[in-house]
Amino acid sequence: MKLVFVHGWSFDASFWRPLHQALNQPDALFPDRGYGGAPAHIALPEEPYFLIGHSAGVLWALTRSLPACRGIIAFNGFSRFSQSADFAPGIPGRVVTRMRSRLASAPEETVTQFRRQFEPFLPCDTALDKQALETGLTELLDADGRDRAREWGRALTAIHGAQDPLISTAMHEASFPEATRLVMEGGHLLPVTAPRACAALIDDILKAAS
Repeated sequence: MKLVFVHGWSFDASFWRPLHQALNQPDALFPDRGYGGAPAHIALPEEPYFLIGHSAGVLWALTRSLPACRGIIAFNGFSRFSQSADFAPGIPGRVVTRMRSRLASAPEETVTQFRRQFEPFLPCDTALDKQALETGLTELLDADGRDRAREWGRALTAIHGAQDPLISTAMHEASFPEATRLVMEGGHLLPVTAPRACAALIDDILKAAS
């Protein structure tokens, strides 16, 4: 079955290269949100596929209609990012608002500071599209995919990094109460730091779904 890989905020389609290689390069599409200056390309296939998302890429998927999607595999993801009265484990909105304010005058510094939270540090070596990055941050403030996550139920597998500095265990659990939830050793960049283990999980999920 075709795989569709959706990256998170500030990254691009190349984020998935280690995992795609560990999967022996199956038939796949790599939508790009355009953060790195490349034209945004987010068309999804009409034929059946599994969607594999990372971080904000999961939220992006959960706020869109996915008629041909047969399942979602979420690495370091969430169904809501910003804190609210009924989502206490979320990230305080002032954090995202502050990032959005800095973005206009210092996009490289803003992205670098965000990425330095994670190991390994993946520097941004391409031109940045401030408008696309700002749109992505606005989605993190406003978007809510919790209802869609519940609708997916066990067809959504959410994999959490036990040492993720961004997404807490409480936030992971509150995001995916009805999903199949798994925990792996590692931080926020599991597809980069543990591509073989992530590939093995994907293989198991695809076999069970066939």
